[in-house]
Amino acid sequence: MTTLLFDGDLITYRSAISCEVPTKWDDDIWTLHADAKIGIEKLKDEIFYFKNKLNADRIIIALSSKTNFRKELTPTYKSNRKKIRKPIIYKHLLDWLQKTYECFQHEGLEGDDVMGILATSGEIQGNVVLVSSDKDMRTIPANHIGLDVDDVVEKVSKKEADYWFMMQTLTGDSTDGYSGCPKIGKVTAQRILTDVKHDVNLMWEKVLETYKKAKLTEEDALLQSRLARILRVDDWDKQNKKPILWSPTNAQEM
Repeated sequence: MTTLLFDGDLITYRSAISCEVPTKWDDDIWTLHADAKIGIEKLKDEIFYFKNKLNADRIIIALSSKTNFRKELTPTYKSNRKKIRKPIIYKHLLDWLQKTYECFQHEGLEGDDVMGILATSGEIQGNVVLVSSDKDMRTIPANHIGLDVDDVVEKVSKKEADYWFMMQTLTGDSTDGYSGCPKIGKVTAQRILTDVKHDVNLMWEKVLETYKKAKLTEEDALLQSRLARILRVDDWDKQNKKPILWSPTNAQEM
């Protein structure tokens, strides 16, 4: 049995934005319109394409809630997206998706977190494949496939996922509103971690050294790691329904 776990926010946005058509009425008047029926067909086609490609038996859609626990850690998290307009039929497509498919959403979590928890929980029987083109998803140990037609399934091991998590902690993500360690880009981060990438605790020591060289503290490094961390099942307190913030102590126990 194969289950596809879709990034619902992303596939909805892609379908909705692709339907928008600007119309010029005269020199000064422009309008924007979109056909929701076409949007729904595009959304259907994308889901069916991967269902057929991977011979999947079950489709699950992960969605973000309106609240986000990372915004409680720092007000800068995704603050740059407040002014970005959602496509005009985005909500309509989202409503259709929720009425049509098995959707999972939890207060305070992003869709990415929902995907990460489900994929690592062991609660879904058989083969699970995450469907998303978000590079951050590589921090989840699971099977992955991107949204391009020529993408193939890639298995990311726990060691590889931990490496990408530490990479994100060093480099940050400007689109998500967290900085990482100043002046540390991808190439530098790879050089820092390359000799220790087999062990998350050794990588964390390197991360701390790098932050301290930048005149920052362990608390600064911890904050960036918690913003970068897409939740796995061990990061989720199921009974109290709240995240367990990452720490090197947690890493030793996992």
